Amino acid sequence: MNGTNNNLDRIKELEELLEVSERKSDILTNLLKEASAEFEQTLKQIKISESNFRAIFENAPESIYIVDIDSRQIMDCNPFTVEWLGYSRPELLSMKVDDILEQDARSIPENIRKAVDDGIVHIEERRFIKKDGRVVDAEVTGTLARFQHKQCFVALVRDVTQRKQVEALSRYKELFKSVSDPVFINDQKGRFLEVNDVACECFGYPRDKLLQMTVKDLTQPAQLGILSDIGEQIQQGQTVQFELDLVIKRGVAIPFEFHARKVQFKGQPAVLSVARNLSVRKKMEEALIKTERLSAVGEMASGVAHNFNNLLQMIMGGAEAALTKLDAGKIRESREAINNILNASRRGADVVRRIKDFTLVKTEQMDETHIFDLDALIKEAVELTETLWKAPSVPRKYRVNYIKSGKLFVQGQPSEIYEVLVNLIKNGLEAMPHGGFLTISVARQDGHIHLTVSDSGHGISEPHFQRIFEPFFTTKGSKSSGLGLSSCYGIVKKHRGEMHVKSIPGQGTSFTIILPLAKQPDVQERQHQAPIERHKLNFLVIDDEINILKMMEMFFEDTEVGLATALTAEAGLQAIYQGDFDAILCDLSMDDINGLEVGKEVMAYCQKNGKPKIPFLLYTGLEKELDPKKLSDFGIDRVVKKPIPCEDLLRLIQKISATNVQAKRAG
Repeated sequence: MNGTNNNLDRIKELEELLEVSERKSDILTNLLKEASAEFEQTLKQIKISESNFRAIFENAPESIYIVDIDSRQIMDCNPFTVEWLGYSRPELLSMKVDDILEQDARSIPENIRKAVDDGIVHIEERRFIKKDGRVVDAEVTGTLARFQHKQCFVALVRDVTQRKQVEALSRYKELFKSVSDPVFINDQKGRFLEVNDVACECFGYPRDKLLQMTVKDLTQPAQLGILSDIGEQIQQGQTVQFELDLVIKRGVAIPFEFHARKVQFKGQPAVLSVARNLSVRKKMEEALIKTERLSAVGEMASGVAHNFNNLLQMIMGGAEAALTKLDAGKIRESREAINNILNASRRGADVVRRIKDFTLVKTEQMDETHIFDLDALIKEAVELTETLWKAPSVPRKYRVNYIKSGKLFVQGQPSEIYEVLVNLIKNGLEAMPHGGFLTISVARQDGHIHLTVSDSGHGISEPHFQRIFEPFFTTKGSKSSGLGLSSCYGIVKKHRGEMHVKSIPGQGTSFTIILPLAKQPDVQERQHQAPIERHKLNFLVIDDEINILKMMEMFFEDTEVGLATALTAEAGLQAIYQGDFDAILCDLSMDDINGLEVGKEVMAYCQKNGKPKIPFLLYTGLEKELDPKKLSDFGIDRVVKKPIPCEDLLRLIQKISATNVQAKRAG
């Protein structure tokens, strides 16, 4: 019985356990169903999220790419990246991010490490290299993500090239407004693309008018070659500094110093130029140069006086000899003495002209050139500076040696080469305060003349050597303007030459000037010059110096010229009103009416009476150059510098009056 009860109890327990197990099974089944539903829902959401990401990734209007952090390999990229950089998708997936980024101070590994540490990259500016080599500016941001079971960096890139260009243009415009010098941008053909207000004010044109013009429109024809040479240098990527005269609206040429370089303007190659008006500086330079030249002439004054005393001695001696020979009836010897007087007079005139030219500030262009003997010029320069190195009152400490090479001819302006010689001789002597040797040599080589001036002085140190041709650079302090060698260099370049310097500190310096060799002109004695076809000419000379008039009368008495003279301008005008002259020579500095006013009156008289204008020559001993336009306005046909040999004056009036004579005959 007890066993039966035990079995029943056992069965009951088993039934209870079974019931509990069934309940737990139901609970687990329900939990599994709920978990499965949640999983399906989550999986569905993940698929939707991935689909959304892919849609964004594929259609984003900005570049997106994924990079493996460890290898920096590009794992994926969107179509915009392919189009933006110009590579195909397979090409990009075979590249590392280093291949598309321009390297800078912040390396790519450092940026990736920063992303790993922070989990995100804030906006940074980077430069990307396209397949065609162009470089573009962009802003980069991104975050870390798992991709293909790897830790990767997802980058979002925005192209900001256009924005940068706008910012750069804004900076340019701000610069244009604030800078005090003319600034402009022109295209490769020279057409103005942008100008600042200062340029408009300086050039005299409104902005809209200036933007229709080119740089050539403001450039003098003689300087167009400079523009061509500078343009080639700029196209090669050089930043160029040069000087150029621009003609403003008023017709005045103003010297400018330019700094120009190649730039991009609105996506096109252009040239950015900053110009600085040099008018004030040029005037200061001219004043300093003239002061320095006058100082040099002052230093050489005793040498000039010595030369003139020698010439006066030759003239006085020749005149006395001529009188003695005439009294003795020796005509040939008398003529020889008179020729010596004439030669001494011409030489004196040359010395005066040379000194006058030396003190004048030269222009940058050569209006008139001559073929001259360099040997004769060197001798004259050595002779003029003799008092600087051969003072008779003190022991001689300098030795000047001129190694001659015969006659060699140069084409240019003799007075300017003369200035270079005097400057180099003075510099050489100043470099030898305790004495030494100065050597001048000339050699012919490969169609050029090599003129060398060497001294045995202290030489030039390396820091100074690089700057010796710079304007205003000097090692002499207030004793020098620093324009001597700079001026010499400019003169030599104007003569299509070169100037080189060699120096050894403690041993001396050599300056070598290389000039083109000119062909020797045909030499003819005055008496063998081809005569001009002669006609009877009526010539009027107006001068308040009676001895000049007497000399003129004596010379022209035995020529085909009928000479009339007047001691006052008023008397000269009365003679013109009453007579018929083929040419007139009038002194500039007449006491009653100056020569310019006389010329103007003669021109008005001819116009009023319907007569051909009488050729009018202005006679002057002043060194000041007269304005050609002013001369034309006053009816001046030519300026004659005193002194002039009478034979030269005769040929001049024959030549200048030829047209007037023909007009009279035709009438």
